[in-house]
Amino acid sequence: MPFPLRGIRVLDLSRSFPGGYCTRLLADLGAEVVKLEEPGVGDPLRGPTGTSPTHVGLNHGKRSVTLDTRSKAGLEVLRRLVASADAVVDSARPGAREAAGFAYAQAAEVNPRLVWASLSSFGLDGPYAGRAGHEITFLGHSGALTAIAEQLPWMPQTPIAAPLAGAVAAMVVSASLARAAHTGVGSFVDVSLDDVATWMLSGTPGRFSGTESDMGWAAGRRLYRCADGRWVTVAAAEPRTWRALCRVLGAEDLVERLRAGEDEQVAMAERFEKVFVTRPAAAWVASDPEATIGVVNEGPDLVDDQHAAARGTLVDVAGTLVPAAPFRFGDDEGQRLPTPPPAAPPVLGGDTDDVLRAAGVGDEELARLRADGTI
Repeated sequence: MPFPLRGIRVLDLSRSFPGGYCTRLLADLGAEVVKLEEPGVGDPLRGPTGTSPTHVGLNHGKRSVTLDTRSKAGLEVLRRLVASADAVVDSARPGAREAAGFAYAQAAEVNPRLVWASLSSFGLDGPYAGRAGHEITFLGHSGALTAIAEQLPWMPQTPIAAPLAGAVAAMVVSASLARAAHTGVGSFVDVSLDDVATWMLSGTPGRFSGTESDMGWAAGRRLYRCADGRWVTVAAAEPRTWRALCRVLGAEDLVERLRAGEDEQVAMAERFEKVFVTRPAAAWVASDPEATIGVVNEGPDLVDDQHAAARGTLVDVAGTLVPAAPFRFGDDEGQRLPTPPPAAPPVLGGDTDDVLRAAGVGDEELARLRADGTI
């Protein structure tokens, strides 16, 4: 199996979603991810019972070490772990690691090849550095919130900026690891969730100057309710797909009206609505792939979706269905290789002794660290 990051060790000092997404991708790429968690508490995503569906989804396949990185003894252990690591993913607020006495500068002295990625709300500099925030904070400040849905108020019901920031961080960490392999020199990476939310608008930069209008709700680009009460998406935005849509809906007289004005678009949409309610969603989806008609699934619907089943889009991890890695590896002939079954999520601190012994911590020191609450 050609896991490109096999043999790479990543120390995960992050908490919550962005770092979880980042290190989940790095683990999917083959890296050994060692999650450093607060003794007796762990990552907040574990929840009060020590595990949760979110924890399973973002942390399966990782290892868990409990370590109090705020204590002097804990920082000394972290120093030893850094010596054999290839990368660190951190989500501490700006300045916190420096104040504690062990940040990238000190880590680089121990390990010059180390890649250190800092994930923070607004980055490490600027007037907002150090401010707290969550999804809606970054989507709102960046302009992405109104770009996604102009009519306010509305609240995203799933993370958007966090997984994208995690993916960006995983990409930059991987690129920096490649550089370190060539040069022997590590690097520091500053990833801001707010910057990432703004970057989402790279394809529509006219929004920043006020010269670009919204996509609008054209007849060929919207949702329609079907006979069984389910919705379908239509994305016929170019002549080829618009012609196919008109053919499927028995509206060949509208083939030349793709770019019609707003009033006519409304009229065409009303006409299409009357057609879509005559058949169930599945029948429309199966009608013609060129017509870009797709089903709108809720979570449980994807479990029985034929395409998701064929791709292995969902996998069972410890009794919880979670999304699989969003890529598939192939062999040297381009044939898809089988995906190994996913590993279970780590028990809090379950790998502490093994990882610390490998870093040179003896049994007596382990006992002392455990007795004083450092691990």
